[in-house]
Amino acid sequence: MLTEQEVTSLLVRLLSGSQRPLKGSELSVLVRTSLPDFDPAKFGCRNLREFIHRFASGDVTEVDKAGMDIIYGIRTAEQQPLFESTAQPAVSATKHDYRGPLGQLLENPRIWKTYASPDTPFRLFLIPSSRQIRVLRPGFSPDPSWLEIPRITAEKLLQIAKDFIAELPDSQGVLLSRVLEQPGWWVPYFELVRTLGLKTRWISYRRRRIADEFERSLPTLPSQPQPPQPLDLVKQTAPAEVPTTSDTESVMKRVAAEVVQRMTDSELRALNLPLGYVVDALTTR
Repeated sequence: MLTEQEVTSLLVRLLSGSQRPLKGSELSVLVRTSLPDFDPAKFGCRNLREFIHRFASGDVTEVDKAGMDIIYGIRTAEQQPLFESTAQPAVSATKHDYRGPLGQLLENPRIWKTYASPDTPFRLFLIPSSRQIRVLRPGFSPDPSWLEIPRITAEKLLQIAKDFIAELPDSQGVLLSRVLEQPGWWVPYFELVRTLGLKTRWISYRRRRIADEFERSLPTLPSQPQPPQPLDLVKQTAPAEVPTTSDTESVMKRVAAEVVQRMTDSELRALNLPLGYVVDALTTR
């Protein structure tokens, strides 16, 4: 059977491990999660507030009110710094990569949601030529040159939650670890993180870790073709002496052929060619 001291010790641990004072409703949820058998009536109390007033007032105190709710904290002054939030800086894309894949992930909620949702039917693709990311609905086929970006897995998201717990005090980590055993663990996990005053810290940590996983999952882009060399850098194979007219024409044709091989389809379409040459080429094929 639970004793008053066991419940009081739990209240002190919960409030000491929190990074801010807790509302009575929040504290009640945490107590029931840790001690399912706790019932204030068994101690002759109507509610948790009366229990604290009768048995834990030497350690726990009412520090404020939030509407009809009471906010509790540790009575000792030494514990007050534990109530201060320790928000972590959010991940942001630098000016250098703002337009790159990582910048698009951080700035575009649609891309972020698709990548961070393992069960979504939407797919992510990277366009190599522009490094732009596209989100495709089910049934839409990507261009053959597009590279698919695999979404983060449910196992990796669970591991991120476990790694976050590993950085917390035992009083908080034990509570959060229990939630991971539940189906759809992320819903009660987030609620408990919020109750413990760790919401900002968790969001920042999760965002940073997902961004790291995204960068690791990006497909390797093919090497970009080298730009055409200037005509005056093309190696000449003719003798050092002054070339004849036929030699000069041969070199020019060879240079032109090499240049054409380096041009893209769009550049070829923009070429101005004598119409007669085009007709001759078509008729001799």
